[in-house]
Amino acid sequence: MASPSKGIKTWFVESLWSGISELYSSSGIEKSHVMGSISVPKKEFGDLGCSIALRIAKAQGMRPSDVAKALIEKIGKNDLVSDVRETGGYINISLNVKEYSAQVLGGIEKDGDSYGSSKLGEKSKVLVEYPAVNPNKPWHIGHLRNALIGDAISNIMDFCGYTVEREDYIDDLGLQIAESLWGYESLGGKPDKKFDQWLGERYVEVNKVMKEKRLDDQMGALLKRMEDVGSRESLLARQIASKCVDAQYETACRYGVYHDVMIWESDIVKEKLLKKSLDLALRNGALEKRESGKNAGCIVLDLNKVRDMAKDFENPEETDKIIVRSDGTATYVAKDIAFHMWKLGLVDASFKYKHIGKEGGRELYSTSSEGKDMDFGKADLVVNVIGSAQRYPQLVLKAVFSLMGHEKEAERIVHVAYGEVSVEGGSLSGREGGWMGSGKAFTADSLLNEATSKAYEATLESKKIVKENVQDIACAIGRSAIRFEFLKVSPHKAVVFSWKSALNFEGNSGPYCMYTFARAKSILKKAGYRRMELDKINLDMIEHSYDFELIKLLGEAQEVVEKSAQEYSPNVIADYISLLTVNFSKFYESMKVIGSGGAQDARLRLLDAYVQVTKNMFGLLGIDAVESM
Repeated sequence: MASPSKGIKTWFVESLWSGISELYSSSGIEKSHVMGSISVPKKEFGDLGCSIALRIAKAQGMRPSDVAKALIEKIGKNDLVSDVRETGGYINISLNVKEYSAQVLGGIEKDGDSYGSSKLGEKSKVLVEYPAVNPNKPWHIGHLRNALIGDAISNIMDFCGYTVEREDYIDDLGLQIAESLWGYESLGGKPDKKFDQWLGERYVEVNKVMKEKRLDDQMGALLKRMEDVGSRESLLARQIASKCVDAQYETACRYGVYHDVMIWESDIVKEKLLKKSLDLALRNGALEKRESGKNAGCIVLDLNKVRDMAKDFENPEETDKIIVRSDGTATYVAKDIAFHMWKLGLVDASFKYKHIGKEGGRELYSTSSEGKDMDFGKADLVVNVIGSAQRYPQLVLKAVFSLMGHEKEAERIVHVAYGEVSVEGGSLSGREGGWMGSGKAFTADSLLNEATSKAYEATLESKKIVKENVQDIACAIGRSAIRFEFLKVSPHKAVVFSWKSALNFEGNSGPYCMYTFARAKSILKKAGYRRMELDKINLDMIEHSYDFELIKLLGEAQEVVEKSAQEYSPNVIADYISLLTVNFSKFYESMKVIGSGGAQDARLRLLDAYVQVTKNMFGLLGIDAVESM
């Protein structure tokens, strides 16, 4: 069902555009200008306003009020609109409270769990890659932010009608893995804790050794042997990485983060995907092999060809971006070019996929030497959740695609850059072991453990929260508090995780939104609420007050979801949940529900609608809809 809010705005714009086309066709006004001039005025002026008359008046040398009044004459009737008037050159409309309330409440009842969904991405496949953590350490909070953003974007895109493929790239052949393999074999000891934690600590020890000894040649040779398909080193590296990934996925499951497929770099090497892709790029002239000079023997991107594509390429002293080194070793960007050619269906790979299991209702597969053919990849849109520091490599990737003649495909590669993360100060350096935290909760596991512990203490102390199932409630609060705290911030901004903010039961936090949701459920339960047919409810009892303000907000759900999808910004949903929570609280604190006489049925239905829409939005962010707190 189309959003009631979007429907009325579309009607308003179309009506105004029709009048402008007839009366002021020479004004230079375009339809997009009309859409951009729609806003919400102060309550005393109406429910929706438009300032386009001011712009037309300036272009035509007329009084804004005269233009506005002339356009109003051309606006037809709409059952959802009770009044259209001019105020100071603005065109303002007031909604028919009863009819608009019926449409919103009826739509929520009809669509239920799908209310707010969209067909924005219908018949399109989007591949979302996250968090692509090297398989030699536990998730730290930076990785966690990546995973939560990717998971939420996947949920939102799915709600918007896209076919979503949730993908995790496992780099089991990088230098970090070679160093971890060396440590595994050379430092001794056996795992005595969760394997990713143990291996990560081992990796930190290796880097301490490397500062004292020159091991570069050993690491380079080991990396070469790892890339030799079938060698002892390649098999052992895959075995160690697999155990680490299994441990990392235990963390993912604790947070409710799931995938459809894992793509292993070692399997990409087996398929010679890199060679196929580089050969294609060389034939198309997007890449070149230098025969002389300082980069002799290297495959490079000639930056002189792409200067106008991004300011990042404007440095005249940098003429080549090395893609493959003279010794034949591929850079990160080279591998990324090959991988994205596969993602977008520009090159084929005969991957086999092994079924790993079912997690969170999703079947998980992994590339493997054995398995079956499956239809992964070949996406219409690729979304990469990668740190802001990877902006330049992502631009190089898009530049290569453009030079190959695949400009449209380049535009379909989206980099969702996210800012740095910290917990009340500290470093997250992987090599230095900053993720160990020095007593602070810097791994994703330790963060959740501490959040659950703090939430447990808060539930015992709180006078608001019921004491039944305290441990289960504490787990849900802890997990959801972390999710909300990370996702309420725009991805590109830095996050400083604050316990005071995350576990605040009074402000803009996951627990506050959860508690308000549970309170609404308890009111419905106390009232013995049973949903009755809408035409049997006296909607004349809806006032143009806090109740109608909440109804108008509920009517905007689809617009909010579409905006979040188009901007790849889960924080748009978090902001909407906060608004719903605040507006519900104002409504409930100001307007009696149970025992409100003839208004009770209408107000209970409004509570029911708030619960449904909030639950739907919770689901997009992975927030637990706890019904009793």
